[in-house]
Amino acid sequence: QITSPNQALRNLIMVKQKNHTGRNASVKAHANGIKKAKSYPSMSLKGMDPKFLRNLRFSKKHNKKSKKEE
Repeated sequence: QITSPNQALRNLIMVKQKNHTGRNASVKAHANGIKKAKSYPSMSLKGMDPKFLRNLRFSKKHNKKSKKEE
């Protein structure tokens, strides 16, 4: 049911809108260089089980003692 010729023309012209484009994304990413994630020498012990951490401290302490004796 077309009410006017203008509406018929509008239905022909309207198209789906583009949802996404990655056209310039690569250029932007390389502008400042793509950097590797930082790697730290040891993992954080924050939030770990306190019982485990206490045992870890004792085991490290006693490992040092056994190395000195050798």
